[in-house]
Amino acid sequence: MNAPKLRFRGFNDEWKKTLLSNLMSFNNGINADKDSYGYGRKFINVLDILNNNSIKYDDIIGSVSVSQKVEDSNKVEYGDLLFLRSSETREDVGKSSVYLDKIKFALFGGFVIRGKKQGEYHPYFLKLNLESPRIRHEIGSKAGGSTRFNVSQSILGSIEVAMPSQNEQFKIAEFMNYFDRKIKLQQEKLELLKEQKKGFMQKIFSQELRFKDRNGQVFSNWELKPLGEIIKVHSGRDYKHLDIGSIPVYGTGGYMLSVNKALSDKDAIGIGRKGSINQPQKLKAPFWTVDTLFYCIPRESYDLNFIYLMFQYINWNKYDESTGVPSLSKKTIAAIFCNIPCYEEQKMLGSFFNKIDERIILESNKLTELQNQKQAFAKQMFI
Repeated sequence: MNAPKLRFRGFNDEWKKTLLSNLMSFNNGINADKDSYGYGRKFINVLDILNNNSIKYDDIIGSVSVSQKVEDSNKVEYGDLLFLRSSETREDVGKSSVYLDKIKFALFGGFVIRGKKQGEYHPYFLKLNLESPRIRHEIGSKAGGSTRFNVSQSILGSIEVAMPSQNEQFKIAEFMNYFDRKIKLQQEKLELLKEQKKGFMQKIFSQELRFKDRNGQVFSNWELKPLGEIIKVHSGRDYKHLDIGSIPVYGTGGYMLSVNKALSDKDAIGIGRKGSINQPQKLKAPFWTVDTLFYCIPRESYDLNFIYLMFQYINWNKYDESTGVPSLSKKTIAAIFCNIPCYEEQKMLGSFFNKIDERIILESNKLTELQNQKQAFAKQMFI
């Protein structure tokens, strides 16, 4: 039977297959001269699609000023779908978003294909339907290109979708929208926490905000010191000669795999030697790091949590030594001067921000759980 595994009670009919070309007509977007951008009517481009499950006029980043004739032929209205025409990866090419503003129309850019609503469908249901693994694979496999992948209007029109009744489309869309609302609220909560942390960091390192000791006295003045006096920088090494085990291996992008031997038995802070040099990581011993990731161990009387906080505050890109792939050296790191408080204040600050980080991790895990729940339901509710 042509139906998904999971359905709402009362819906038993098979889903009917149809081509996207029976539901919408396709057009490429506007390519205006460079002086036309930055004012006029808002227009949808690549980032608007990648960053939004659905789009309303006020969500749109860019704007363009064109003639009335061009505007009339490039309107994006309620129920229209927008597709990425080109991408560096097969995974992203042909991704879609749906326009859900019933009041204002928008325009769309040249790297976007508009699907103008012609048939009867619930707009958000169809957008969700197009995210199913089967359809994403079909679009990706039909995309042409070598360094960049492209889809055409004819490729999109040839995609076959299975559609239930209007009532079932509505029920599914409303159910999935419930997760979208929860995910959005959780994202906002997480972003607020991150912004609060940034605000505290700015006040701490500008010394606008100072902690006090147990007697209510402000701690002694911070001292300017080179990082070489505060930490010892160690090099990572190749791990390919090691066996699989329980010791985590870290690269500039984070955890990679686990091996049977440790490079360090002391907690440390990882910072990229090459590649991503502006993303410090807290490394809990025992661990191994690859050769593109330095690991920095605090010297005596320096607190790991505070040093990690300080590493997050440093603008590492400022110390990039390469004209190509970003790079750092031990010598450069050791020569960076930083203001640092006494050990007691370090510990208080480190503990304070560690609690904020733990809260951020907790809320981030909640967000991931919601996203996974939505994905799990989607796998069973679409064909």
